[in-house]
Amino acid sequence: MKRQPVRSTSLKAVGYDPATLALEIEYRNGQIVRYTGASEAVYQALLMVPGKALFVEQVVEKSGYGREQVK
Repeated sequence: MKRQPVRSTSLKAVGYDPATLALEIEYRNGQIVRYTGASEAVYQALLMVPGKALFVEQVVEKSGYGREQVK
């Protein structure tokens, strides 16, 4: 999945695959986490919100999406 760089102190890049509803988040520490069942609206919101790490913590992590440690 192609991820695009984002401005964040802890996130490095994010990507989304609409075919599989997968949202990938790459952290600056090298960790990559994939969330399944995510809507494109959540991905778009993540790109737009200034506090990206806080958005992941408060919205994405608490959404009930499947979570897989990729790296």
